[in-house]
Amino acid sequence: MALLFFIGWVWVLASGGAWAKATTKAVVLFGDSYTDQSRQHSIQNGSFPGKDYQEIFPPADTAADGGVQWPWYLGLYGNYTIWNYATGGSVCSNDLTPINAPADVIGVQAGWFIQDHVVFNGTKKQKLDMDPDEFVVIVFIGTNDVGLNSFVTDGESPAVSLVDLAHCQLQQLRNLFALGARRFIVNSLIPLELTRLYSNSSDPTIYFSAPHDGVAWNKRMFNFVHTMNALLRSGVSALRAEWGNLATINMFDTYGFFEEMYNNPAKFFNGSIPANVTGHCHQCPDPNDFTQCGIGDCTLAQRDSYMWWDELHPSEQTGRNLAMETFKALTGRSKYLS
Repeated sequence: MALLFFIGWVWVLASGGAWAKATTKAVVLFGDSYTDQSRQHSIQNGSFPGKDYQEIFPPADTAADGGVQWPWYLGLYGNYTIWNYATGGSVCSNDLTPINAPADVIGVQAGWFIQDHVVFNGTKKQKLDMDPDEFVVIVFIGTNDVGLNSFVTDGESPAVSLVDLAHCQLQQLRNLFALGARRFIVNSLIPLELTRLYSNSSDPTIYFSAPHDGVAWNKRMFNFVHTMNALLRSGVSALRAEWGNLATINMFDTYGFFEEMYNNPAKFFNGSIPANVTGHCHQCPDPNDFTQCGIGDCTLAQRDSYMWWDELHPSEQTGRNLAMETFKALTGRSKYLS
């Protein structure tokens, strides 16, 4: 007999039966520059984000994708209220990988969520100001943890392993569960080995202009990403068993979705030139001089042809694709949710 599981936004038969939608009104996001619209810039500009901070969109501010980040499109596609706490440069915990990130997920970003949504924090009357059945938490972090000034450059502490990084993400979910959240998605790391920064080329980039062994970086990053994703997948299964029917947790295969875009570019990129998944739109002619960045950029009409905005960050079009696939996940129609 088929078993029936409730996974937050839908009911699903374990045998693969039909999905029936429930109500999702809001999405809460934690992460880094792959998700942040303007929080990092707010901190840099001296206006540290306060309670109910709202994202600022072009032309007032642009994200690391050169424009508007994917959570805004997710809110548009699903008519969701978006609470985006992601901050560019962030890691899961500054205690594990202290790379001068402005706001780690488990500390500062979680604190912003508490400030915005937990009433009477730390008291017997503590409660969420949102219905836990009506919002979903998405955690999408790890790129900086395994990258520059950390694992790929041997900058991590000798006492920190990839296991610790995965445990950090799982602990963030436990902490949010303790606050009353009940619906969770963990996004896997993307195939960072496909980015220009972590490719097998040893040429300098704006993010790392010093000599390095590109072939070694590429192999190491492939290993780090796959190991992290396996650890996260096991952790999600463990939390599912730990919580039983008290909460729901799933993993979104961001890695697999990015692979699909990379391998089938014509399906996803539709600018004024042929789809390009190996180059990037935003150019920095001198890897030692940020002031020259922008010289030789692709045109506005060409932007939607590119998978990557620069040597590390996905493009706005890639973000639109991710937003649509995430919307499908939240309505039970994505093969990348497990």
